[in-house]
Amino acid sequence: MNDRVLALYEMAFRDRYQESFEDEFQELFSQIMELAYPDGDFVRVRPWGGMGDRKNDGYLISRRIVFAVYAPRNPTASGIRAKVTSDFSGCLPHWDEYLDQWVFVHNDREGLGPDALKAILELNKEHGTDRAIAWGREALRKRVLDLSLRDLRSLFPEVPTIEDFIDTGMEQIQPVLDHLERAPVPARPDRRPVPEDKIEYNLLSDATRALITLGMQPAQLVRNYYRRVSDELLRDQTAQAFAEKYQELRTSGLNPDEIYWQLRKWVGGTGSPSPTREVAVYGVLTYFFEECDIFLRPEEGQDRDLTN
Repeated sequence: MNDRVLALYEMAFRDRYQESFEDEFQELFSQIMELAYPDGDFVRVRPWGGMGDRKNDGYLISRRIVFAVYAPRNPTASGIRAKVTSDFSGCLPHWDEYLDQWVFVHNDREGLGPDALKAILELNKEHGTDRAIAWGREALRKRVLDLSLRDLRSLFPEVPTIEDFIDTGMEQIQPVLDHLERAPVPARPDRRPVPEDKIEYNLLSDATRALITLGMQPAQLVRNYYRRVSDELLRDQTAQAFAEKYQELRTSGLNPDEIYWQLRKWVGGTGSPSPTREVAVYGVLTYFFEECDIFLRPEEGQDRDLTN
């Protein structure tokens, strides 16, 4: 599997991880684990009658791990700490003799909060080093990216193939362009050529670079469209909306890869995800990246401090 295909599935995983909550997130976790640990090694545990699931959201037989999954829509520090403590203590009476490790799985993209971390450290102090640990986005991402292409396709059917990038035409891209916002154009828009080192200057990850490169073919369709369109202001007004959205995201303190993800969601809108729509979104993003309407333009002699 090449890096570009892997980057597409990494982005699809990020979507699901950051936008799934409660039962939906637990289902995503269970699907990943069943594919990563096949042949019944990972076992889903569902609530049963009045006994519930006995504080066990999944069990990995080969490693004797009990999982607790927690993905509220509006987490609080006190709520997460209480969940860690109560689920671990509630698990032991039922599973202690089968348990070498207890894993707290969460969907907080920013990482584990200090109160939850302290609760886990306290459990380890009482019950033994590494008896309790936490899994976040990175732990699940690694397991997803180790899956076969067949398993990835079953997990993320909306992800386009390389053939989709080749075959997608203007009829698939047009609906995405039609819903894009427009903004007043500056008196003197920047028409300078795109610097060759723009990707490197913006410190984008290899995965994001791969997605920008994948978008180059559909981006050419976008370029041809704006050359033919009768409304001369359409491209510049749309470009200005992109520039303002980028600046808003950058001012909020997001890193370059997170900004790209947010721009992708903004471009995609609320339409139902499909392989061809994803191709269109990547093509539109690459076009405006190449035109220097989003992300920073390196200036001659300028250093790489992206924090100002």
